[in-house]
Amino acid sequence: MHINKAETLAALLAQEDTDRSNTITIDDQGPKHFTVKGENGETLEVKGTYYLANLLQEVWLGNGRLNPENVQMKPLERVDYLMNTHYWHTLSRRIDAGNILATLADEKRSSNKAYLYVPAADSDGLEYYRRISADYPQIEIIELPAPPFSDGLLAEIDKKPGLLALKYDKTAGTPLPYVVPGGRFNEMYGWDSYFIALGLMAHNQYDLAKGMLENTAYQIKYYGKMLNANRSYYLTRSQPPFYTPYLSAFYRRYAGRLPQNWLAEHLAVAIDEYQNVWMNPQTHLFADIGLNRYFDEGCGRPKETEPGHFNFILQQYAAKHGVGTAEMERAYGAGEIQDADLDRYFIHDRAMRESGHDTTTRLDDVCADTACVDLNAIMYRIETDIAALIADYFPQGFDHNGTRHTAEGWRAKAQARCDAVQQYLWNEADGTFYDYNVATKAQNRFVSATNLLPLWAGLCSREQAERLVKSQLGALLCAGGIASTAPIGAEIRGPERQWDYPYGWAPHQILIWEGLERYGFEREMREAAYAWVQMIIRATVEYNGLIPEKFNVVEGSHKTDVEYGNVGTVFDYVPAGGFGWTNASLVLGIAKLTEAQKAALNALADSTP
Repeated sequence: MHINKAETLAALLAQEDTDRSNTITIDDQGPKHFTVKGENGETLEVKGTYYLANLLQEVWLGNGRLNPENVQMKPLERVDYLMNTHYWHTLSRRIDAGNILATLADEKRSSNKAYLYVPAADSDGLEYYRRISADYPQIEIIELPAPPFSDGLLAEIDKKPGLLALKYDKTAGTPLPYVVPGGRFNEMYGWDSYFIALGLMAHNQYDLAKGMLENTAYQIKYYGKMLNANRSYYLTRSQPPFYTPYLSAFYRRYAGRLPQNWLAEHLAVAIDEYQNVWMNPQTHLFADIGLNRYFDEGCGRPKETEPGHFNFILQQYAAKHGVGTAEMERAYGAGEIQDADLDRYFIHDRAMRESGHDTTTRLDDVCADTACVDLNAIMYRIETDIAALIADYFPQGFDHNGTRHTAEGWRAKAQARCDAVQQYLWNEADGTFYDYNVATKAQNRFVSATNLLPLWAGLCSREQAERLVKSQLGALLCAGGIASTAPIGAEIRGPERQWDYPYGWAPHQILIWEGLERYGFEREMREAAYAWVQMIIRATVEYNGLIPEKFNVVEGSHKTDVEYGNVGTVFDYVPAGGFGWTNASLVLGIAKLTEAQKAALNALADSTP
């Protein structure tokens, strides 16, 4: 059906977009009935919020040709179609000649020039990035030495915040692609990439999933770790280490397309990350108990945070030093006011940001002293994944840096961790795992979605799994999915934190679904998956296809008034890619539903005015 795009768009918005948001939602008060007129005299009647939003999207995305079948798609087919044809592409980036200025842009920190840091040891990358930036005087290429990075160098880098280069593929003549989370996040993030990749692999987006994995390996090789994100102010910290689980999932799916020496190269990187980052007793390992912590090697206020973000904390110290809050922030940042207690607070805050749970009451002011359940579950999974990869693909052993790694040796590491987890993290009385604070030598008896991650890692016995599900899942599962924590007590003062109750996030859903399924809790898994998926589908049906960063799972709503807002909720015409890991959770969650559950979700399209 051929239409006049401009005229149809203008007429549709004038009639149906009564709040002038360039979207059509249940909040609009139009007649909810629009007639499309084709250039050859044909017409298409469209009724209801959901189908009118589909129409708006198709008109906007089209070039004057409208496919009525796309407008009438049911919700589950529609979101899958948009992800495959639009969302993943919209969220994709590549630091090449045509996109370098766009990839350098950063809402979180601005500067007069656009800085691109390239590892000095990457001669091919340096040559390429210098060549493509030659026509842009506002771009400055800065060579970055090999890690570790001194405090003095980090201080100099902080004056010139910029993007960190990713892998340039000399054979292809272009940098590798990657997918950003969405919205204000215009760079590649550490643990987001794993969950995004699960969605990409579900859609068989091989090149994107492979590109992100290789970009992660590049970061470990040249920046010393899988970064929080590839920005200069993240050089001091990583994120939950999903590189090895990513490698295992990707290679097992696509082994037929990849040579074994490719796996050998990446397995070596995985071992390096494990040994040099996470088993380093100076940063991430509590050597006396054999468990790991999150840690950030920087100091002071995290530089990606906005001025005023820490006012609740800073005002307490401002009174102590006899200055205003704004002056306290400035003077502390400049080193004019020194305070050991505030230093310690930021050590914990930075560690919490490495955990990915920024921020949560669970880890506030204690994170650097805490052996977390989630991190040690991931570490156990790394150890068992490496053992399995060696057993399956290098049965005679894997040689790296003068050491022969065997499956038995890595299973022994996993068993040692399992023993430590049982000793320090398992609570027999409560039937759950809890974080352990090494400073107080006590568990933090905090009900959290992260307590369930040993299910995903295979770190608990069948009896423990049953007790864990009974003690934790019921306290966390809400109408819209699994909440990050149980309700926070009124005695805890401070700002409402986005990784606390009542908010729910995609990574927790995905990991816990997999864990429940692994231990045979099929009914509980489907109940949890349906709760989350129906909430997202309802949002897409009622709000023009919206797929945001997080949800209030108690109210089943994307409308949140919490720190950092909710990325992905503001857009024109069609969602700007949705949000990476929420997209993935939708794809993966739908695959776990029964046909009856899917039919109920599709029926939402016709039950919405």
